[in-house]
Amino acid sequence: MSAVSASSLTPLGRIRQWLSRPHLPVNGVLQLDRRRLYILPTLHGLVFAVLLLTMLLTALNYMLNLGLLLTFALTGLGFAVMWHAYRNLLGVELRAGEAEPVFLGQTAWLPVTLSIPAGYARFGLELHCRDQHAAAIDLPAGGSVHALLPWQPVRRGWITLPRQTITSRFPLALFRCWSYSDLPLRVLVYPQPEADAPAAPASTQPDEQSSASRLDDDHPDQLRPYRPGDPLRSIAWKHSARLDSWLTRVGQQGERLERWLDWHTLPSGLSDEARLSRLTRWVLRAEQEEIDYGLRLPGQEVPLGHGPAQLRQCLEALATWGQP
Repeated sequence: MSAVSASSLTPLGRIRQWLSRPHLPVNGVLQLDRRRLYILPTLHGLVFAVLLLTMLLTALNYMLNLGLLLTFALTGLGFAVMWHAYRNLLGVELRAGEAEPVFLGQTAWLPVTLSIPAGYARFGLELHCRDQHAAAIDLPAGGSVHALLPWQPVRRGWITLPRQTITSRFPLALFRCWSYSDLPLRVLVYPQPEADAPAAPASTQPDEQSSASRLDDDHPDQLRPYRPGDPLRSIAWKHSARLDSWLTRVGQQGERLERWLDWHTLPSGLSDEARLSRLTRWVLRAEQEEIDYGLRLPGQEVPLGHGPAQLRQCLEALATWGQP
C-alpha cells in the first residue's frame, strides 16, 4: 500500500517526502552525519556561477590565457567554499535541554547544547524553528555551546516544538548547508495572568479541623505537657500516643490566612480561558501575600499550601486543565 502511494507521488513530492523523514536523536544525542546534510547554492552562489561562465566564454572567445587561468582559479575557490560549508556542519552533535515554564504571551527559550567531540571550530551556525528568530552559534574546537532557541507560544499547556533547522553559510555565503533535527523540545506554558483582574476572594482564618489536618507530627517544634485550654489543633497526637501522655506543640509559627480560589465562584459569563487567566492572577497574588491558598477546578483540586512548590502545582494545574 505504501509502495503504491510512493509511486503515485511526483518527483517533487518524493523529494519532499525524503526531506521530511524523521531525524531523531539516539540516546539523547543527534549527530549530523553526511546522510543528514543537504547543500545548495545561495543567490550569491548562483551569481558567482554566472560570472564564472561569462568569464570562461569571454576568455575562450578572445583566447585569453590569463582569463582562463583566473576563471579556473575562481572555480577552484568555489569548490573549496562548498566543501568548507559542508564540513562546517559535519559531526556537530545536538542535545535537548529542559526549558523553564513561561506565561502565555512571553517568549519561551528552549536550551539546546551543541558540541563537537574533536576537531576544528565551527562558525556562523544558525538554529531556528520555522519562522522564529534564529539563534547564532559559534562552536570552539572540541567544545560545546548552550544555545537558547526562541519560541513564541500561542496557547497554554505543554507545547512540543516542531522540527528544528540548523544552517551554515560559512564561508562567503555562496552555499547553504543545512540539516534538520527532531529533538524532543517542549515547554510548559501557563495561562496569561489577567491584566486588570478584580480583587481575589477574602482570606479567612483557618478552622481547627483544617489546621489540625495540616499539622505534621514530625514538625521540629518543641513539645510540652498539655494544659487545660490548649487548642486541639496544637496537640501532637502521634507523640501523645507514643508516650501515653498529652503533649502540646509550642513555638509554632503564626497561623496563616487561608484562601480558596474556586472556579465555580467566578461569574458565569466568563469563558474558560478567561477564568483560567483570572485564577492565574489570583494565584500569583496569593503567593505574594504569603498566605495559604488552594485551587479548585472542575474535576481537580490543589490542597491548601504555600511556597514555590505550591505555586508551581497550581500554575501547572491551570496550564493543563482540560487537556489530555
